[in-house]
Amino acid sequence: MTVNEISDIQKEQLLKVMPSKDWTMEYRPCQVTLKNGDTLDNVYVQEQQSYLKTWGVMPDVDAGKRYVLIEDVTEIKESPNRLRPDLANKIYEVGESGMGYCLYKLVLDNGQTVDVCTGNAVDFVPLPNGLTTKDIKDVLPHQASRENFVKGPEYYWCLFKGDIPKTYKDNKDEKSNATNSSLPKAGRTWLQKLFGSE
Repeated sequence: MTVNEISDIQKEQLLKVMPSKDWTMEYRPCQVTLKNGDTLDNVYVQEQQSYLKTWGVMPDVDAGKRYVLIEDVTEIKESPNRLRPDLANKIYEVGESGMGYCLYKLVLDNGQTVDVCTGNAVDFVPLPNGLTTKDIKDVLPHQASRENFVKGPEYYWCLFKGDIPKTYKDNKDEKSNATNSSLPKAGRTWLQKLFGSE
């Protein structure tokens, strides 16, 4: 796939989305509108090189990943399905629960909890009908059931070329050993079967 430059307008819109951060990359969970009028609620809009340093291969050669092209995007906003950055960062800080996956418990304002299992990108959350991410009080990393859980929602990647200033100053540099790019092929295959998008 050919990755094109982000436009000035797209960059301005993207920078309004506060990122979360794992050890190697800042994630901006977005909602995007496409030229054909479709709206996708769960899209990571990401600079190409930082993506490759973390995930290792381009989305078009990874059967488990979905993607859209930056030139097909007409508007970028914050996703309505994203965890607050501070809550996503709690999960990123403690790392994966097992090889290539993260378990966590969502704690809602009404006292209800939801056990969630995702791959290593954790920002998009599944919620019961009628609730929004504003109803999330906390997350408890590693405390979800390993047998009775809800899978994280499907999402897309949208890669671009261009410089985006980092929000967090303590990201590891490009020499870091990223969890996802170092995941064995067998582990990646298992993730593709389980999540379909990791």
